[in-house]
Amino acid sequence: MLRVTAAPERFLSRGLAQWLARRGVARRPSSAHRSVVALPPDLVALLSALGGRRVGDLTPKELGSLTFASVLRAARRGGAARARLVALLAGALPFGTGPAGTIWVYVLDGGASPARSAIVAVDTETLSPRVVCRGAAAFAVRLALVEAERDDALATRAGELLAKLPSPGVAEQEAVRTAFERARAVADLLVADDPAVRRAAKRLVHRPLAVPHPPRSLRSTRGRTKARRPAERTDPFALGSVVEAFFRTETGDADLVGAHAASPDAIVRDAVSVLEGATREPSPRTALGKDLARRRVVATRAAKSKHAAPASVGETRLELTRRIVERIDALRPVPDPGAATAEREEALLALGELGDGGVLPSLLARALTGDVAAVDMLGALGDVRAIPHLLDLLRRPSQGGLRLLETAAVRALTDLRARDAADTMRELLEQSPLSGWREGIERGALVRELVGALGTLRDEAAAPVILQILESKSNEYRHVLPVAAWAMGRLRHLPALPALERLVFSPKEASSSEAVWAIGELGSAHPSARERVTTVLRTLPNVESLEPGVDIVRLTGLAKTNAGTAAAPTTSELRRGLERALWDPAFRQEETSRRQAWALRSLAELARVWRESYPDEEDHDAFFLGHEAVRYFVTRDDHRVRTSAEAAFAAWGAPLPRTRRYYSFVLDAIEERGGLEALHDAVRDPLGVFRHNVATRLAERGHPSSVRPLAEAAARLFAEPATSTYEYDDAPLYLVTFVRALARLNRPEGNAVLLEGLRSAHHHVRAVIADNAPDDPAFVPELMAMLGDPRSFLRSRAERSLRALGIGTTSPSERPPPRTAPL
Repeated sequence: MLRVTAAPERFLSRGLAQWLARRGVARRPSSAHRSVVALPPDLVALLSALGGRRVGDLTPKELGSLTFASVLRAARRGGAARARLVALLAGALPFGTGPAGTIWVYVLDGGASPARSAIVAVDTETLSPRVVCRGAAAFAVRLALVEAERDDALATRAGELLAKLPSPGVAEQEAVRTAFERARAVADLLVADDPAVRRAAKRLVHRPLAVPHPPRSLRSTRGRTKARRPAERTDPFALGSVVEAFFRTETGDADLVGAHAASPDAIVRDAVSVLEGATREPSPRTALGKDLARRRVVATRAAKSKHAAPASVGETRLELTRRIVERIDALRPVPDPGAATAEREEALLALGELGDGGVLPSLLARALTGDVAAVDMLGALGDVRAIPHLLDLLRRPSQGGLRLLETAAVRALTDLRARDAADTMRELLEQSPLSGWREGIERGALVRELVGALGTLRDEAAAPVILQILESKSNEYRHVLPVAAWAMGRLRHLPALPALERLVFSPKEASSSEAVWAIGELGSAHPSARERVTTVLRTLPNVESLEPGVDIVRLTGLAKTNAGTAAAPTTSELRRGLERALWDPAFRQEETSRRQAWALRSLAELARVWRESYPDEEDHDAFFLGHEAVRYFVTRDDHRVRTSAEAAFAAWGAPLPRTRRYYSFVLDAIEERGGLEALHDAVRDPLGVFRHNVATRLAERGHPSSVRPLAEAAARLFAEPATSTYEYDDAPLYLVTFVRALARLNRPEGNAVLLEGLRSAHHHVRAVIADNAPDDPAFVPELMAMLGDPRSFLRSRAERSLRALGIGTTSPSERPPPRTAPL
């Protein structure tokens, strides 16, 4: 028994069948488990081993060839059939019955969800879930122990081991509870009476809807599509979201229903057919279709009345814009946009998305007096009426100093895509040589912005001036060289090729992504240079040890230059380079961000290459990273990575999820419309961006009900990959915010998730939690153990937190030897 609990995966794969045979249960010939849902491998292994036999407190039950209509008809009778419908709508698969009044379900949630693979007991009367364990392997061990309890000789030992099985944490419980709560409302829309339909519609109207991506398809040479069914399930079960989308036509989400017609899950395909039949004009043909169409009318009317109810949410867009402006004014502007704080960047993005042009006169008045922050806001606002006034700022005689105003004006004009400004920018660049260290300090940032702006605007007349900068050996231009190389690539200026070669082969500087990309652009644009460019890209210094971001740019350059020839890199080479650049963290966060952005830009370029050069090639689907990767990158707080991801996935035809921006400025309206529960939904939203603002708001409110949603969301973040390998690099803002929110609430449920993070191998998670440990004695043993960690930055944080908790620490000479760091 002890060996069974120590190796559950081995027990599931080999030991369960042998154990059943020893128990005297005859083994039946194995057969494929029939189901209307694509099953995960561990559940297939469990059901195959059981062969339909009752073991412990599980009686396996196949879903067989059930249809969506038959599930609805059975659910109207209530009981176990209603519980099965709710489970399916919650993204879980019923696979058997348990003790009286319960059914067993397997959660098919996606990605980093803490509920993924959870085994849940659902009460058929109350429809409430209880998470028992994670994964079919752990459940198989549990079944064996429950079965062994019936043997008098094994009962005591089995009972002891059963009590020691790890119980799921609050994050898993909350994720499952929330999913079933929502599924009960969706089930009411389908099978309840009209008053219940109206109540359910009003509960759901303000909740963000996350419809899973449609299944990825391969385009064949004859125009047909083949549904892609992966060997191991990686995407959530879409039934509940597809059904809810059908009832939310006012938000436009019903358009996503038909996209799941090729789902690998038979019941989802059948549901899509039924729901589309309910929208048939002039009227549905079946009784079920007519009933669903009527229910949708009832639901949308109720949702409209609920949506319009709070008349007090009346802040005008102009008032909101003024609040954003006030917030930006409170933050110190910086001359270098790369050094801008995440908070400032987020506020400028909010101004661009939520801002009203009514503030333009006041911002212009401030800008003309030399207010740099106002100039930045004009660029973010995106109103082209500001272009003539920003040009006037550039044409003013220079006042000397750091030239911050002109730098901001160039940046704003670039954001506004002001092509008319190119002549003025070119003249200013010619008049701003960096002839010495003093000029480098005063004009360095301005020159870099000018070079980047002229490249962005594709001003071909600026090519000779930028080429002079690229060829300059002055140390003052050193920080401008990558931008100048990128601009040469944008302009496709062939005379720049020798200078670019010298730059990438320089023994003093590591090859930059900008310079390598520019060389690839010249090779793809000028057939006469292709052979030379191919040689350069294949003979870069230390090709095998190139930084991953540079390497994928190099491979993409070869693909662009040699498309359709034997010299082009293979699909597998490109795929390996892409995955390295996207998933291997760099030394610093900024480097990781740049690396991922360049990798995603390369992915977008590969889409163009494959579309033009391999129109009949089906293997282009090898570049698809998976729907969970799409969700991860398009919901990053990092704007550079997020926009690159949106462009890359759109270029390949991957469906982009409808993300939501939770700026701090919109939280008042969310809370006023839906109360605290609306904020809970926002902090859980898997398609939310800037959710750290919601976490901060919930921590300020301090309500105990906020602990579980925050714990679930934090558990998802703890499972995400690290953003850097540098020990002393600051952790991402969103990670710090969620940890501080849970620590501020200081409740057992939230502290349990923080303790799990403190025991993880993620160095940023451990450092942030150690730095923000709540006043809870349960953290003392973990922090004391961290004093023996070989990494000094973790030891110092543990010492600081222990002192804050009033616990003394030993001197270094008295400490035990460091233990091996977790991998």
